[in-house]
Amino acid sequence: MSTLTDFHHWLLSGDDSEAPFLILYTREQPSISCAAAVARHLNEYDDRANGNWIAINAEVVHAIAADPAQRRLLGVDEACPKCPPTSECGIRKVLSALAKRGHIVFDHPSAFAAIGDDSRGFRAAVGAPDPEELDHYHLIIQPSAFDSRCLTSLIGDSFLEWSNSHLAA
Repeated sequence: MSTLTDFHHWLLSGDDSEAPFLILYTREQPSISCAAAVARHLNEYDDRANGNWIAINAEVVHAIAADPAQRRLLGVDEACPKCPPTSECGIRKVLSALAKRGHIVFDHPSAFAAIGDDSRGFRAAVGAPDPEELDHYHLIIQPSAFDSRCLTSLIGDSFLEWSNSHLAA
């Protein structure tokens, strides 16, 4: 699981503006371990990222949104005067700023709504998403059809194939 310290290391490792990112929807798998495992896989096999992938969960996003110093580090404007920094609006701003830098596996319930339409984002679901959202995913994996040890490489390798073809176009 990522921490604020992991976030700081990721942030200081360089400006990766416009790099791709991954939104992970998990229904049946423990999302924290799945997102972290995908980030580790990408750190090993994504040569362009130089080991700079991180999994970001709701707890870390909330901590960033709640702290003005963390928001400033990320370049997030002050919160709207009508809502607190940890409101849905503040969380969306943090998610958008994180996505702008890229090399993140998002494990946050609002990530799909906040940044799901960004063309640099690869959307993967482990377990069936809501029927009206099926067309919005690049990859949907039925976890019962695979050994749980295979999920990480299926997601990571599919992302890398998509990224190589998508970014080359």
